[in-house]
Amino acid sequence: MTALKTWLNTHSTHILLLLVFISALFGLWLRLLPMEFLGDGPVQKLIFMDTWYSMRQIEQISAQYPGYAWFDPMTAFPTGKDVDWGPVFPFLCATVCVLFGAIARPENMIIASYVPPILFLLLIPVVWYLGKVSGDEKTGWIAAILLPIISGELLYRSLYGYLDHHSTETLFSMLFLTLIIALLITTQAIHTSWYTKKSIILAISAGVVYFLGLMNIQTMVLFAAVCALILLIHALVVRDKHHLFILFLHTTLFFATFTVLYLSLGLIHDGFSLSRYSLGHVLVVLAIPLELGLLTLFAHLFENKPPYYYIGAVVGSLAAGYAFIATLIPDIAAQMNNSMHYFFFFSYAESYINEMQMWEPVRAWYSYNLALFFALAGIVICIFRLIRSYQPALMAILVWGLVLIYATVMHVRYEYYATGAIVLFAAIALSTLYAMIAKSEQPEKRSKKMTDGITHQIPCRALGVVAILLLLIAAFSAQTVMTVADKQIGLISMTNDWADSLLWLSANSPDPGVSYDQIYKKTNFSYPKEAYGIISWWDYGHWITFLSKRIPVTSPFQDNVPPVARFLSAQSEDEAETNAKEVNGKYIITDFATVTSKFAALPLWAYGKDSISRYQETYYQQSQQAGRYDPVLVLKQPYFESTAVKLHLFDGSFVPGQGGSLLTIKESPMARGSYKLITEASQVSAADAQTIRLNQNQMTGSIQFTKPVTDVPALGHYRLIYESPTTVAEDETHQIQEVKIFERVKGCTIPGNGTIELPVITNQGRTFTWREQSVNGTFTLPYSTQNNPYEVRATGPYRILETGKTIEVAEDQIT
Repeated sequence: MTALKTWLNTHSTHILLLLVFISALFGLWLRLLPMEFLGDGPVQKLIFMDTWYSMRQIEQISAQYPGYAWFDPMTAFPTGKDVDWGPVFPFLCATVCVLFGAIARPENMIIASYVPPILFLLLIPVVWYLGKVSGDEKTGWIAAILLPIISGELLYRSLYGYLDHHSTETLFSMLFLTLIIALLITTQAIHTSWYTKKSIILAISAGVVYFLGLMNIQTMVLFAAVCALILLIHALVVRDKHHLFILFLHTTLFFATFTVLYLSLGLIHDGFSLSRYSLGHVLVVLAIPLELGLLTLFAHLFENKPPYYYIGAVVGSLAAGYAFIATLIPDIAAQMNNSMHYFFFFSYAESYINEMQMWEPVRAWYSYNLALFFALAGIVICIFRLIRSYQPALMAILVWGLVLIYATVMHVRYEYYATGAIVLFAAIALSTLYAMIAKSEQPEKRSKKMTDGITHQIPCRALGVVAILLLLIAAFSAQTVMTVADKQIGLISMTNDWADSLLWLSANSPDPGVSYDQIYKKTNFSYPKEAYGIISWWDYGHWITFLSKRIPVTSPFQDNVPPVARFLSAQSEDEAETNAKEVNGKYIITDFATVTSKFAALPLWAYGKDSISRYQETYYQQSQQAGRYDPVLVLKQPYFESTAVKLHLFDGSFVPGQGGSLLTIKESPMARGSYKLITEASQVSAADAQTIRLNQNQMTGSIQFTKPVTDVPALGHYRLIYESPTTVAEDETHQIQEVKIFERVKGCTIPGNGTIELPVITNQGRTFTWREQSVNGTFTLPYSTQNNPYEVRATGPYRILETGKTIEVAEDQIT
């Protein structure tokens, strides 16, 4: 036994390295779980929305290597899009693709999809070092073992196929703060000179890493702010003019390194916007050495004064500095205020962007399970340790972690940033637990004979407890990740119906006259006259750009969302046409989600959040179970008359009203405001719904998506030209496919009165009858009955029901 313990002690580092290696392999396996799903279907798939645009950039860089497009006319029609983020991630992926000779689909997508999980592995030594300097070597090893196996947003965003900048974003931000922490530790040990070789390397490296992080995405400025906060707190604690002056010199070198690299690329945008590559980023980094210079000056001036002199001078100078900026450079002050509001207080209800939701406890548990509780304990441990003895590295990690955790609580999008901090805090708690148990295992007194020949007693119980806890965390995490890979990847990836639809559009629509791979300069670019836009909800814009190589009006970048939202929620065809003409939309793509789960976002973006209740609203009614109320989504007539619903649910055809429910509503108080309770409900006919006089507590509505309360008029300028194969809903009168594509046409206007109808068969073999009621003695017909180029076609002539007259319409009469 003694020999075994001696061997274990001698080879402990190798054993720990092996455990980290096993953990890394397990973490890599978890990240490769989506491979099978993403490779199944008509196209190779990627995860989520933004990844498709990253892949578009990777293809463009590969074709024009090493060029990078700062302006893209293949999105945000009719203006094109200024590319507001840097080339680091797509350039890295494109380089890998070029090196492997994978420059065509799907090979380039497969090769690039491996980059995020491989990049994640680089975080392991970073978190090991941070654990080591914040606690001890045990903390570092625990953090290195824990990081690869823990679930959460960082794991999801480093999955195979998650081609976005988040993996490099996390890597560069953590590496930058690691270098700053290392610089704090190193400069604190300098007493007889101004620098050492190591400190110079650290300062230059920090400048390089910050530059790379910024050229990946501008949110790197958040970590410049965290760095400034760390240095401020450090200065307030130490108040050592010699040490602070050394830090001032090194942050100046950091600033110089960054500025030379940044300006060597040329400023992409004028002004001082921090959301673009402007001079504003130089000023942000300049603020760090200026801060240190001011802190050093105050340390010199108040060297022999009580601490509150120094603290008061710092607080006063910060207030004066902000007042100075607000007075002389109000644009910068406004940016600071807007950034603070967006970062800390921006509400999900203002945008319906999923990433802006608050971090709920259930989601936090599924992300980090037991590690979450250990992280909370770790935060408390850090605070107590800092109260007992100031440690710069521990302070820096605590500040960094608390800022990111707060940001995550406010907006779930920051969770991938917070993962590293949560792992470190959990590792600190587990290491502390290990030390406590190990101490309890050691006998208080030993005879000299008992201790001879034994250098260390292996704490078996401590090792066992920590190992079991790590295995439990790994098991819970694996269960969560496997559930996500098995059941949720399909919900956040492109469906086969969407893939089929966009491939069809690519083959059956005219070329917009813009080359997909070419790099265009914004200054001399204008769209050719044959260019046109694709109108669809913003979620799907990148799919349209990548798969169909057509130009969406809006996309997840959210350019041009209001006119698209107004088009889709418009209450009349004239209003819809006004918005379609504004963006020169030729094709409209809708899906079932747009008119169901995503519908509320349409009026929100079109007219503001107060307008949602005009279209639909959730009320509550007494449940059969005493004391409970069930939510009921009530669809109001404006919902049925919106362009999106007319197109996707009704194929642009006239639909007679079916009547609905007459509801009496009462506002009832609750713990957090109030809710609307249905106190009475009765059926009402379509005719009565049009004439009934409602008081302020009454409304009419329907709970069935295909049954409008009153008549819904037809659309005369939009014809169905394709629908996807999957039927997602049906009733006795409607069969609804997942995705539909409509073409906007001028239509053929003919005189007539009454109701006209046309039998239609779709490319999937579904039949329906398109109907329209005359308006001012005319009909506007969107379908041709002769020379129709599409599989969706009329199976007979138009017929006016009242007279029996039939009408043939040629293709050139409607286009």
